[in-house]
Amino acid sequence: MYNRRRFSLAVAAALLAIGLGSLAAAQPPAAATPAGTQAPAVTQAPAAPQLPADPPPPAAAKPLFRVILNDGTALVSFGEFTRVGDRIVFSMPLDSPRGDRLQLVNLPASAVDWESTQEYTDATRYAQYVATRAEADFAVLTGEVAQALSEIALARDPGRRLQLAEQTRRIIVAWPMEHYGYRSNDINDMLSLLEGTISELRGATGVRQFGFSLVAMIEPPTMPLLLDPTPSQAIDQVLLAARLSDVPAERITLLRSAIGVIDEKARSLPRIWARQARASAQAMLNAELEVERRYAGLSRAATAKATSAAAEGNVRGVEQAVARLQKNDRAFGEKRKDQVASLLALLQDRLDSARRLRLMRDQWAGKAGAFRAYRHAVSGPIARLASLRSKLEDVKGLAGPDVASLPDLMQRFERVSRQLVMIAPPPDMAPAHATLQSAADLGQQAMRTRERAAMQADVAAAWDASSAAAGSILMLAQARQQVDAISRPPELR
Repeated sequence: MYNRRRFSLAVAAALLAIGLGSLAAAQPPAAATPAGTQAPAVTQAPAAPQLPADPPPPAAAKPLFRVILNDGTALVSFGEFTRVGDRIVFSMPLDSPRGDRLQLVNLPASAVDWESTQEYTDATRYAQYVATRAEADFAVLTGEVAQALSEIALARDPGRRLQLAEQTRRIIVAWPMEHYGYRSNDINDMLSLLEGTISELRGATGVRQFGFSLVAMIEPPTMPLLLDPTPSQAIDQVLLAARLSDVPAERITLLRSAIGVIDEKARSLPRIWARQARASAQAMLNAELEVERRYAGLSRAATAKATSAAAEGNVRGVEQAVARLQKNDRAFGEKRKDQVASLLALLQDRLDSARRLRLMRDQWAGKAGAFRAYRHAVSGPIARLASLRSKLEDVKGLAGPDVASLPDLMQRFERVSRQLVMIAPPPDMAPAHATLQSAADLGQQAMRTRERAAMQADVAAAWDASSAAAGSILMLAQARQQVDAISRPPELR
């Protein structure tokens, strides 16, 4: 039969041994007394003056993360890095390893040894956890387990005791995975004690079916942490990141930052190292700026040439601009692949535009003769309608013209309308011709309505005539604009 009192004592002893083990190790050992001698009597010393308490020691600095490269070099990361697609982004200290000045670094993910970097990240997280919350979290666990085991000991129902024991076991098993494997040996001791208790409880409750489960305990990381870099080492890492970066703007920014820090901290840095490091960084920066200058000029020239050729429909001219760009890029060492790729995409767009424009101009050239013939045919009607605009303006403003002139004006608009009906426009000119016909018809309507308004002194009819006259003026302007646009060779838009 399960003995609750014996179980309670065993649980209390085990938890005390586990929970207080680390505290006992932290206590300073008592001075040993030689065998056979009596300890000296303690004499009361005179009261010492009350001194102010010492300030608490400063908190230990949190360990820095590292991005470990394929060649084994470890770059300092202030805080955890971020991986976005095929890039890794992190903040690197410029001069002080503790983040007085930070520089954002963007490197290709292919340059990183991800397995080693992840191992170091786990070790850094574990060290931070141990230095901050580990002991407090473990104390909470031991308290929860002690409370649970106490409830097991006090419970009367054997089934309830078994249920509580199995729940406690699940809590203990899950704890190392959620706490970086901290004090995994102590967790194993707890679990061993509880496994024996569960076996006894199952026997006491008459359970004949025993569960068998394997528990994979999580061990804490063992990768050793590196020391903080010195200011000169931090600057060296910035220069290394500049060499590794495949983004020109990033390289230039890193190099300028490194040079600025060297100039600012020159007195506190090793003199020979500072002189050599600055010269190297400046040479790299000058080379980068020269490449930027060359490619900027190449970009301007290629874009101007391609745009001008495309506007003329000169397909060969755009192709020559593309070929010249590629040739000069090879001559420059192909050092701006992203920039050249974007520029080539722009020139390809110009090439497509040139091809479309050339095709449209070839089509227009086949119709140009018909367009010229149409313009010649409608030049007379358009001139006659234009000569009547002043009369339309009078009708529009309700300012005339004389009533006696209205019949003649109606006939003039009617003759223009009949002339337009006799002209067969090319298909492309059909909309413009219809607009021109509407201008003549509206002009005739405006004169007829104005005559009726004058005869009847009808203001409403006069306003209707005004609207028709305004429409005729507008339609004539639109028709002329349409005819001119279609008659011109197509242009690049």
